Amino acid sequence: MSSQASPAPSAAPPPRSRKALFLVGAALLALTGGGVVALRLGQGDEGHPERKAPVASEPGVLEIEPFTLNLPDPAGDRYFRLNLRLVLDQRAVAQRTGQGLPRVKLHDRLLSVLAQKRAGELATAEGKEALRAEIWAAAQPLFEAPPFHDPAQDPAPARILDVLFTEFLLQ
Repeated sequence: MSSQASPAPSAAPPPRSRKALFLVGAALLALTGGGVVALRLGQGDEGHPERKAPVASEPGVLEIEPFTLNLPDPAGDRYFRLNLRLVLDQRAVAQRTGQGLPRVKLHDRLLSVLAQKRAGELATAEGKEALRAEIWAAAQPLFEAPPFHDPAQDPAPARILDVLFTEFLLQ
């Protein structure tokens, strides 16, 4: 018998094969990534119709005519005067909707919200913030449809960025 042992077969590939396999894998990964990027750039927005182009934000202020109301109160009628402004994300929409039918529709919508209020609700800071949120919720849907949103002129429906009270008088 011979005391020489036969060489054991190696399980790992030779070092040169590992480098080649690594380089081929890296090249495939780079080509796949580049193909995905090229495909997405080539599609533009057609591949994702629900995606809208970002709107260049140039805010505008929409001035609302002052509101003067008598609010019901257990102690008697209370006088309420409110002057407010809506800050929109599109100056052109703010300028266009400050007149004509949009102005009248917006005034009507806001008057409907204000007429339901009681003096006690508006006397606190929390009440004022709640009113601000209600005005936003009542007015925002108007800006998503004509005559407020004109698809021929506007890149997207305008959004209300802020509701500002410039006069708030409760007597």
